[in-house]
Amino acid sequence: MKATRSAPRNRKLAIWSALPPYLGGKRRLCPVIFREIDRIVPRRTWARLAFLDGFLGGGSVSLYAKAQGFANVTACDIAERGIVVGQALIENSRVKLTYEDVLRLSAPDDGPAGRVESELVPTVFTRAQARFIDRALSLAGGDTLEPAKSALYRLLAVRVALLAHPMSQVRGGTIHRLETGEYESITESCMYHYVDGLRLTRPKKLWEIAQGINAGVFHGHGLVLKESVLDALPRIQADVAYFDPPYPGVMSYEKEYRFIDQILEGLVRPTSPFTAKDGASMIDGLFERARHIPVWLLSLGNAVVGIEELETKMTRLGRETKAIEIAYQHLPAVATDEKKASNKEFLVVGWDPQGVEQLLQTVSRDQSVRIQFGDHPTSFIKKDSNAVMTHLPTSKPLLENALEKSHANNTQEVRTLGRRSPREDCFGMDKPGAVVRKGRVAGDRVRRRVRNHVSK
Repeated sequence: MKATRSAPRNRKLAIWSALPPYLGGKRRLCPVIFREIDRIVPRRTWARLAFLDGFLGGGSVSLYAKAQGFANVTACDIAERGIVVGQALIENSRVKLTYEDVLRLSAPDDGPAGRVESELVPTVFTRAQARFIDRALSLAGGDTLEPAKSALYRLLAVRVALLAHPMSQVRGGTIHRLETGEYESITESCMYHYVDGLRLTRPKKLWEIAQGINAGVFHGHGLVLKESVLDALPRIQADVAYFDPPYPGVMSYEKEYRFIDQILEGLVRPTSPFTAKDGASMIDGLFERARHIPVWLLSLGNAVVGIEELETKMTRLGRETKAIEIAYQHLPAVATDEKKASNKEFLVVGWDPQGVEQLLQTVSRDQSVRIQFGDHPTSFIKKDSNAVMTHLPTSKPLLENALEKSHANNTQEVRTLGRRSPREDCFGMDKPGAVVRKGRVAGDRVRRRVRNHVSK
C-alpha cells in the first residue's frame, strides 16, 4: 500500500530548541511517524510500550517518543555526537543547566591551550570559541560532576561549535579572517553568522542556548547504548522500532561532522557501510535481527533505492506494509531547484499482524490503576507475568504545555497529510490534549470516590 504526501512544515515545539541541528533530523516528520504508529497500536497503549530508536543521531525521534509517554525509550548510536544528545536529554530526566553553570563555563581562562584550541584555531574556530569548548569538555570530564550534568556541558559545547558556522556546517575556511581583519574577503552571507558567533561565549548568549537545552529535559525513562544497533538488536526488547540509517549514496555524516567527532572523540570516524551505494543491502540484516519487534518504521531517501524495494524487504519477512512518499527538501538554502523538486523521503511501516494482536491482548490484560491526588498523578503498570510493578509519573505538564500549544494552531496542516482514522479524533495529532483531559476526568472520579469513602 503506497501513499504520497507533502512534508509538514516544522512546528516549533519548545523541546526542539534542545537539539543540535544535525543534518537528516526528523523534527518535521515526527507527527507523521507517530501518527502511523497510532494507527497500528493506539496512543492510549503507549504508556505500556517500549520504543527503540535504532539510529539516535540528533535525537528528535527519541525525544518525541519520550514526550509522547512511551514506557521506556532505548536509543543506539556508535558516534559520540549522538550519544551526547542521548545522555543529556533521553536518559536525563531532571538535571538542568543553571546560570551558575554558564558563569563557570564562560569565566576567563588564562591556562595553557587545550586540544581544540591547539588543533582547530584559527582554521575552524576563533580562539575564544575554542577556549570555551576546551573548558566545557574539561569540566565535563571532571569527577565531581554527575553524568547528566557532564553530558549537558558537552552538549552545550557542541551547540556552540555548530552555531559558530553558517547553517551549522562546521568547516575549515574563512572564519580565520575574523581574527586577521580580512573582513572584505568574507562573503556577505557568511559575515552575519561569523559576527554573531563572536558573541557565543558571552554569558547572556550562553544562557539563551542553555535555556533552550533545558526545554528538552523532562520526566521519562530512557537508555542510550553506544554500539551498533545490529549488535544490540537481539537483546533489545521493544514493541516499536524506528530505523533511520545513513542514506545510501549521499554524503556521509562522518565527513560532514568530522570536526565535531574530532572535538568529542579526538578522531575522524570511518564512513558507515550504510552510506555506500549498496548500503541498502544492510537493511536486510537489520530486519532479520528485529523479527521479535512487532512494529517497524523505516525512513530512507530516494537517492539510490526505490520505495517498492524497501517494501519488499519487509514483506518477504511476513510483514504487512504501508509506504509513504514525502516531498522533502534537504538543505533548501543550498540545494539546486532540481534537487528540491526530486528529493523524496520514504517512510515505510511494517507490522506483524499476529505479533501486534498478541501485543494488544497483553496490554489489555495488564490492568492499569491510575490514582491522582492534587498535582501528583501516578501510574502503576504491570510489566511482566511476575507482576513486578513499576512507578511511572506521568508527563502531563509537558504534553499540555508543549505539544498541545504547538499543535493547536496547525490542525489544518496535519489534515492535509491524509484522511484521519477514527482513533485520531480521540488520540491523534489534531487533538493532543484529548488523552490528558480524559485522564483528568478519571482522576476527578477517583478523588470523589475517596472523599465519599472517607465521609462514610
